[in-house]
Amino acid sequence: MLGYEEKVERLELLDAVADAGRLARGLDQLLESLAHADQLDPLDVEGILALRSISERCAERIGDAARILEAQNEVLYAEERANAKPRENER
Repeated sequence: MLGYEEKVERLELLDAVADAGRLARGLDQLLESLAHADQLDPLDVEGILALRSISERCAERIGDAARILEAQNEVLYAEERANAKPRENER
């Protein structure tokens, strides 16, 4: 059974994963807008493509991590509900 602090930590981790995903998408949008605004040196293109590739890989891993954490949380919470004893006033 998870303690309150452990539950809070798992929720904070899910929030951090979501933040990292938004960061990766934001980086991709920034790179795209710079490219459309013609603010890139031709030499920057290779670096931009490398950053986009890294961003895409990060977003995929972040999505995988979020799905794993959410699935673990569902299992843990289901186990807690199954093991919970009814309170005296709920009978």
